[in-house]
Amino acid sequence: MKKVEFYEPAGCAGGICDPMIEADLLRIEHMVKDLRERGVSVTRYNVMDDMPSFMESFIVKEAIATKGIECLPLTIVDGKIEMTGKYPTDFALAKWAGLPWSDLEIYAEREKRGKTVFLGFGEEVKGNDCDDSDCSGDCDSCG
Repeated sequence: MKKVEFYEPAGCAGGICDPMIEADLLRIEHMVKDLRERGVSVTRYNVMDDMPSFMESFIVKEAIATKGIECLPLTIVDGKIEMTGKYPTDFALAKWAGLPWSDLEIYAEREKRGKTVFLGFGEEVKGNDCDDSDCSGDCDSCG
């Protein structure tokens, strides 16, 4: 199996996150757990908590030096940068991690339909501004 590493920016300042950022972090956390359960080596490094890891990695230091801190999060697979500045989709991450097609089919089908299922809601619901727990996803009906 492959080795996947995430080099991530500092967390949400003051404990308050943009809901979309928080949802993306939760999605990645679930995906990391899933990959680990499938035997993939996945490591997450946070710039605030794991600065020595940032300093020890030539590829990370070079990326930050040339592109700035905006290149975080960095997704590195087997020593090669696969993505900068945002987290990959579940399908891309599963593919880079070397999962067999039988496992990838689930992620491929979700992307084909244009949805990433997250906590029971599709991307179109997750992407709106509704904050009510009973919201149907139609923002005109949220009150």
